[in-house]
Amino acid sequence: MTLAVFLPFLLAALCAWLGPRLGRRTGYVAALAFVPALLLALPLAGMPGALPALEVTRWVPTLGLALAFRGDGFSLLFATLIGVIGALASLYSVAYLSPHERFGRFYAYLLLFGGSMLGLVLSDNLIALFGFWEMTSVTSFLLIGLWHTRSAARDGAVKAFLVSALGGLGLLAAVAMIGLAGGSTTLSGLDVEALRASPLFTPALLLTLLAAFTKSAQLPFHLWLPTAMEAPTPVSAFLHSATMVKAGVLLVAKFGLLFGTSPLWSGIIVPVGLATLVWGAWIALRQTDLKALLAYSTVSQLGLLMSLYGLADAEGRFAATAHLLNHAAFKAALFFVVGIIDHETGTRELPRLGGLRKALPVTFAVALLAALSMAGVPPLGGFISKELFYEAMLHQGPLFIGVAVAGSALTFAYSFRLLRVFWGPPRSPPGADPHEAPPGLTGPAALLALAALTFGVWPGGAEALTRTAQNALDFAAYPGHLSLWHGVTPALLATFVTWGLGAALIAQSARVSTLGRRLTPRLNANTVYYALTEGVNVLSSRLIARTQGLALPDQLRIMLGAAALIAGYGVWRSPQVFHAIGPLPLALLPIAALLVAGALGVLLARSRLTAVVAVGLTGFGSAAAFLGLRAPDLALTQLLVEAVTVILFLLVFRSLPRSRDLPRTRWRYGVDLLLAASAGVGATLLVLAGVRFLAPPISPYYLANSYELGGGRNVVNVLLVDFRGFDTLGEITVVGMVALAVLGLVRVGKKGRAPGEAGPAPAPSTPPGTTRPKEKEEA
Repeated sequence: MTLAVFLPFLLAALCAWLGPRLGRRTGYVAALAFVPALLLALPLAGMPGALPALEVTRWVPTLGLALAFRGDGFSLLFATLIGVIGALASLYSVAYLSPHERFGRFYAYLLLFGGSMLGLVLSDNLIALFGFWEMTSVTSFLLIGLWHTRSAARDGAVKAFLVSALGGLGLLAAVAMIGLAGGSTTLSGLDVEALRASPLFTPALLLTLLAAFTKSAQLPFHLWLPTAMEAPTPVSAFLHSATMVKAGVLLVAKFGLLFGTSPLWSGIIVPVGLATLVWGAWIALRQTDLKALLAYSTVSQLGLLMSLYGLADAEGRFAATAHLLNHAAFKAALFFVVGIIDHETGTRELPRLGGLRKALPVTFAVALLAALSMAGVPPLGGFISKELFYEAMLHQGPLFIGVAVAGSALTFAYSFRLLRVFWGPPRSPPGADPHEAPPGLTGPAALLALAALTFGVWPGGAEALTRTAQNALDFAAYPGHLSLWHGVTPALLATFVTWGLGAALIAQSARVSTLGRRLTPRLNANTVYYALTEGVNVLSSRLIARTQGLALPDQLRIMLGAAALIAGYGVWRSPQVFHAIGPLPLALLPIAALLVAGALGVLLARSRLTAVVAVGLTGFGSAAAFLGLRAPDLALTQLLVEAVTVILFLLVFRSLPRSRDLPRTRWRYGVDLLLAASAGVGATLLVLAGVRFLAPPISPYYLANSYELGGGRNVVNVLLVDFRGFDTLGEITVVGMVALAVLGLVRVGKKGRAPGEAGPAPAPSTPPGTTRPKEKEEA
């Protein structure tokens, strides 16, 4: 499992290097990254009887941080699914991508995303689970925005990231609460009863749902998923069928074992899931872009899965797991089909396409199997899982089965709408010569379509695969079976009603389209999103204009005032315990006089140069004080800082405003005096409060162990390099960033020239904004 998670990360670096050299053939290397995930099918074959495997890699044992991967039936099943779709998407992309694509970047992003998803589904440690969750958000942002020269791709990437990051914050808080209340940072080690009895139970439940709903595009967070179709089609197939969008479903399935006893869990998930099912299907029916139709159909199908897992009973989990497999097969196949149509005709627009079954016979057969499975038509797998869905909703009541039938009727209608491109007279854009795609494109789609057919004609095999997750998801006691024929049952009658309603929607498609336009609300999730982002932009612009545009003294007043308020509140709320400093060594009195003289010198200085020199007195005086207190390392650091400060002053000296250019009124003098007094009093109180420690000091530990553990006699050096190594590394990074910023400031106004450039840069051969051929195809 550890290899399955980390091999994609390792090969991502290799693919980034190989991309410019091997071109599209880098996809074969990328497909190899999913081989360990495919091999997880071997331990999966022993499920549900075998015990879950656990692999733990200690990271920081003292803090309980470890990479723990747990291979139960559900995790292994999901990981194998990711491996299958990931490998097929990599192979498909070899034939699909344009020769002008940046292959190194594409395959590196794809593998980083695949590794993140594998880590997410296999992780047993809650903190690692959150880390992989966030990595899927970041890597999906990179994939969706791969063609960043297009505004739609940038908008889709930002929207997906903002929405999923909102849920990520919720998940961070949720895993912290679960870990605290459950007494463990691993899922398998949680004390479930203690968690359910904790007051943190309900907040953790709500935050978990926020994370799941945002990731799996449930209402009202569904807005990001359709715009994610701006990613290349192989990515869309991977994203929509087996990976990112199902992360929320995975969370609900696994965490339902913790929260499922609460009525709040089902009371929220099931209605939201059913509403998403109907709304997503209704919007999908109105789309003219094939990829947009599939994107909204994914929203709808995710609602179905959510409602089933949200039931938190054995029947719902069994049905949801079966449909999860079916959905992955037919949805990835349909995305591949749409990619083929786009590749061969140059468009995905329904009104411009027709009669493609003769030009693309293999593609037509694949699309027919996958679309009929999505519509729930026998003998395909979608029919069987839809029957299970109806059975589960019938047990919930008439309202639930009514909504389920309505959503499925819309699904039936948009599935046949998708197939319209293959019927009627031949129609394609001028200049296009559609013909059957190469095996590299049709092969992966055909395999998945055959899987959808196999699920239907061999329900025993599909049930065996579904049952591998029964112990992990607690549905072993469910007596139901997958079957094409259960007799004349209420679920079958509901299916007949679904087909009748779906056929009526197809027959009245023109009226349905008109009704859809009339019912389109002005206020929807997208308008709210853009209004919020625009509001934030306006607020930030005004805030920057009111603060960053001010003169330097005014900015300092604002910063000091804010610091005084925050620190003053802290002093007021903290215990007022101050201690005497004690006798001051006589040797430090001259240094103290030097510091005071330097401060007074700044106040009385009439020129900038004098003020800089006086400031230097305070800095060098501080270094002398450190030296007097037997801290030569700090003294040396202070001397270096002071030297750099003086150099910086000299560099920007000519740009500094003169004192008479910054006149101060009496009112500003008063404000400055008040701020200076507050800062002085505050610093004094802070020193007095820190004379004695509120807790036992840690310095004796360093004195006692610096030589034994760090191997150094200089305690300060050992402290900086060994005991606080990461802290020091962070500080060095900050200093490096500051140095780069200073370098940039110094170079402001100077003309730049590329290395080796002899004259002015030549005019670009391609006008700005020109898109590559493949980008036009994807638009």
